[in-house]
Order: sequence, then C-alpha cells, then structure tokens
Amino acid sequence: VLKYGIVKDKDADKIEPYIDITISGSALYKNRLLMLDIIANNDWKRPIYFTGGAFSDDDYIWMKDYLQLDGLCYKLVPIKTEVNRANPFDMGRVDSELMYDKVMSWDWGNSGSDKIYHDVETRKNGITYRGNLARLLEQLINEDKLDKAENIADLAMEKMPVDKFGFYTLLEPYISGYYEIDKTDKARKVYIDVSRKYQENLTYWSGLTIENQTRYLDEIVTDIERYRSLVDILVIYNDKDFAMKETEKFNNYLKRFKHFTNEDEEEAKPAVREERDFPKDTIDKILGIQD
Repeated sequence: VLKYGIVKDKDADKIEPYIDITISGSALYKNRLLMLDIIANNDWKRPIYFTGGAFSDDDYIWMKDYLQLDGLCYKLVPIKTEVNRANPFDMGRVDSELMYDKVMSWDWGNSGSDKIYHDVETRKNGITYRGNLARLLEQLINEDKLDKAENIADLAMEKMPVDKFGFYTLLEPYISGYYEIDKTDKARKVYIDVSRKYQENLTYWSGLTIENQTRYLDEIVTDIERYRSLVDILVIYNDKDFAMKETEKFNNYLKRFKHFTNEDEEEAKPAVREERDFPKDTIDKILGIQD
C-alpha cells in the first residue's frame, strides 16, 4: 500500500496487518463475489473506490471500517476507522491535505450562478457536496488549519448558496465552523440567510386558518425546531447581543402559534390532539417560549 501510494508514508504506522470481515446474510450473490474477487486479486496495486449513496454493509463488501473519504467517493484503505453508530452516514477517515487539494481543484461550472435554473436534482446533489465539505471543514478545524477551513466554508457558500440549493439544515455546520474560526460576521450572515427561510415558512403557516394549521402541524413543528436549532448555535458560541436579538425574534414567531397550547383557546387544542395525536406536554415542549 505504501509502494503504490494507497496510503501516504506519514500514515504508515496506522496500517493494519490484515482485515477481517464478517459476511452477513445467508447467501452471497454474484455481484458481491465479483467485488471480493477484485479485492483478492488487486493486491493494492490500484486504488479501489466506492461511490456514495449506498449505506448497507454489503455495498462496501463488509469493509465500512476501512474507508477514506476522498472528495465525493470512498477509497478502501487498510486503516481502521470505525463507523460511528450514532452517525452512520459519516463513514471513513479524512485526509485533510489530500481532500483539500481535490476540492479546491474542482470545476463547478455554473453552480451557484444566476445563469441557470437549479432544478430539484441539482439541489439534491448538493446534499452530498455540502455534507462532505462540512466534514472536511471540521477536520481542518480540528487540525488547526484555520485559513484552509475558511477557504472551504467560503467555497461552499459561493458555489451552493442558500437561495439556490435549499436543504437548510445542512448549513448549520458552516455557521458553527465560521464561529470556530472566529469569523463572526460570516457566521451571522449565513444564520440570517437560513433563519429568513424559516421565518418565511412560519409567516405562511400563521396566515392559514386554525383548521389548516392543525392539518399541517407536523410541518409547522419541523420548521420551528429547525429554527430553534439555529438560535441554539448562537447561544452555544456565546454571541450574546446577536443571540438575544435573534432569540426575541424567534419567540415572536412562536407566539403566532400559542393558540395550540393556550388554555383560553379551548377550540384549537382538542383538534390538535384528536387529529394529530400530539399530547399536551409534547406541544408545550415544542412550542414553548424559549428562555
């Protein structure tokens, strides 16, 4: 693996002497036998890559603990990196130097440009890009490579802007990342852009009748919780004045839905509990005013 560059010399001490795999299931299909045969005969002379998008153990021929994220795909390496069972989608190790060079050389075409329409599939593809770049950002911060971390965050915001790509929960790591590298203004800008989307949604929901709000309570609660998680980031990073202002703003949006928990509004509450089966303590917890 060192001879053919599968693993860099600096990681030589991490190389495992052998890899044991535990094959699950009661049968081996031809496609998995073919994959195992390729591994058996390759002898590490050429890199073996897996594309993302699949997460079952057999898709990675039972070697999920031996992956390295190289941009958008995973390379098989004899270095053990156990999958975090609490977050199984973050597979593999990250060689920040290698991945940074790859990412910074990507040709993004018109991504993020006003010249094209960012259709549904384009926005979906952004999930992988944002997620993988967020992992690289985190690794660079952990290695105290703050200038490179800022470059990655800036690149993601430039090529996959909030308005064009949606999927706003994927932007939380970038807000946190900017705070981690003391780029408060950039963190606030991303926060404002994302929080505005939830504010627009909640403004729309609040304009519906109580009956329709009850019908869409799942969506309303989801937007509230995601908005709340953004405010929590400001509190976690102790951005006091900005957090106080944004918390007050968040609370004002919550008040638009207090009829679901206010004892004086007796007509709305039974409808919520009967139609959506939300117990009172759950609604109180979700829609309660933030301290």
